[in-house]
Amino acid sequence: MEKWSDRPEPEQDSIDRAMAISSTLFEKHATQVAKFAPPAAGFALFLLYFHTNHFYPSFDLLQFMSLLLGAGMVGFAIIAILWIGLLLPGLWIFKGFVNQKRIKERVVDWMNADERSKPRKVLILIFLLYAGPYCTSTLGLTHLVLIQFGSPIITTGGISLITALLFGVLLQLLIGLPKFSFLRYVYNSWVPIIAMNGLALSVMVDSAELINKLEGNQLQQTAIYLVTAGACVVAAVSAMGCFGGLKYSLHFSLFFALMIALYSGVLAGMPERVIQKLGLGNYLAQSILLEADYCTGHELKELPITDGCTLKNVKVVWSLGETMTLRFGSDTEARQVQLPSRFVKAIIRSEK
Repeated sequence: MEKWSDRPEPEQDSIDRAMAISSTLFEKHATQVAKFAPPAAGFALFLLYFHTNHFYPSFDLLQFMSLLLGAGMVGFAIIAILWIGLLLPGLWIFKGFVNQKRIKERVVDWMNADERSKPRKVLILIFLLYAGPYCTSTLGLTHLVLIQFGSPIITTGGISLITALLFGVLLQLLIGLPKFSFLRYVYNSWVPIIAMNGLALSVMVDSAELINKLEGNQLQQTAIYLVTAGACVVAAVSAMGCFGGLKYSLHFSLFFALMIALYSGVLAGMPERVIQKLGLGNYLAQSILLEADYCTGHELKELPITDGCTLKNVKVVWSLGETMTLRFGSDTEARQVQLPSRFVKAIIRSEK
């Protein structure tokens, strides 16, 4: 991608140097990263999950090695979704609208009209292109979701279209863009704004556990608005990298994707989510059917076993290997039990 500005490049600052170093390292060691990063990430996820739940399972080593790769790939996929969700919307708007010759020339003239006001104009441009549309559409959609108003699909499409039209008109009037430039902005920003709505709401869902710990419905709703607005602002700042070229876009979006994952609880909850996605544990079983020999040949006063040799509504912490780890009881009185897997006949769980 060509540089947005045709002026000579300034001297490299710390950001330029950091990106140059990371690009060089990745080019040299891409093969090694592709080989060892997924299993290393998978091992870290499993180790964190075992540590959090205070157990270490027994299983076949070769079987576990394949699971390491699977867990690592799931973890990378979760981060990649955030990364792409930040990268593509901003890049689409930039390439489809800002980088068009006539619009680009007019924006450059507007920016260079007064050097003293240039920093302020940069902020205005980023607000009109990214932050304003992202926040307006997402906050409006969040409000309608909370009050359960209308069809989500129609609501999302309608709010994002109106928002794109509004900010397209503002861009044309404020900067003095060519006639009907607002239609080009609507055409190139509608889908990115919808994508940003989805990303912000997914971040809100990932933060649900933290939000639910807040006391009071009003405080929880305020936190929801702040989380979604924060995700949009971060996405807008990430989109600024598009003005420097594709290399900047990739680095900015990856950095902010990791930041969102860290502060929204995505990284903290990733071990549990990966284990659940792989079907190894961290799910609620409606029923666990046990062998009759286990119910008659053991002292089972501490286990909530029914007359049919069944455990009801039990959380499965881990189900792979020779020993199954279960947890039952309320959060304040939860008890964790390990029982031999050979005595388990079937596990019945809901797909919801």
